[in-house]
Amino acid sequence: MNAVRRTRLTPHHRRMQLLDCAQTIILERGLSSFTMEALAREAGVSNPLVYKYFATRLAILQELLLRETKRFNTQLQAQVTQAQDYQELITLVVSVNFEQFSKNNIVYILRDQPDVFEAIAVDDRKQSGVMGRFLVQTLADQYTIDRKQAEQMVVLASGASQAAAAHYNRYGGDQAAMINDTVQFIFGGIDALLP
Repeated sequence: MNAVRRTRLTPHHRRMQLLDCAQTIILERGLSSFTMEALAREAGVSNPLVYKYFATRLAILQELLLRETKRFNTQLQAQVTQAQDYQELITLVVSVNFEQFSKNNIVYILRDQPDVFEAIAVDDRKQSGVMGRFLVQTLADQYTIDRKQAEQMVVLASGASQAAAAHYNRYGGDQAAMINDTVQFIFGGIDALLP
């Protein structure tokens, strides 16, 4: 018989493996099932090895949220730059809200934990501000309206998008149809508010 040869992971790859395993536990079994011991079992490593990389459960959750938020923001920026027009941009943002509010989204799950969210709170406000200013400026340019009116429209559109996503998360339904309806509702509102 040949023994299975184990290979050592670099410290970076080990951290990523542990974060991946933490995400798997949370998504498959729930946040309350996530313990350091469960992580060690899932990763196939010893408890002391887990503690070598992460001092606490909170540290793992915060680093996982940081990593996944960065991934999400990178993907969003790439998609935003490819949008052909404002309607495509708004459809993208509404779709992102639906994804963010999904019960099976690790970012949504972890953001709901105040002590975990604390790790990204400042960056989250900055990122939201950047995206908000971009949407306001793009709307103002698209419809040749002043910035204050564009800001009001973006705030109202954002509220509609987040409420629709939360509703879908609670009650389900046809996601594509609901996203489309939300986009149509937003543009109906924009058209109604235009001078």
